[in-house]
Amino acid sequence: MSVGVVISCIAVGAASISLWVDIRFPKLMPWSLRRLLVHFIFAFLVLYALAPMMSAVQGSGIPAARLASVFAVAFPVLVYEFLVGAWMLKLAQASGAGFRA
Repeated sequence: MSVGVVISCIAVGAASISLWVDIRFPKLMPWSLRRLLVHFIFAFLVLYALAPMMSAVQGSGIPAARLASVFAVAFPVLVYEFLVGAWMLKLAQASGAGFRA
């Protein structure tokens, strides 16, 4: 199995879990644009800090540090990124519903 296939599987899994969270817990979505923009900005900040966080976990000396950095740090960040993306799409769809031709 190549690295690209593993990364694709992790991304598909994170997207699936984020869609499940969105469907299962619809009240988590912030319907105001301000709150959603706060989540959007926070998502970018967390994504920016992802590499240093993964390096810190890998340098900690725990057993299987690479796996821990992927599944304890990167995977939850990916789930949150996909969840915020789904919320952005839902808000855009809901706000444009009155403009159908």
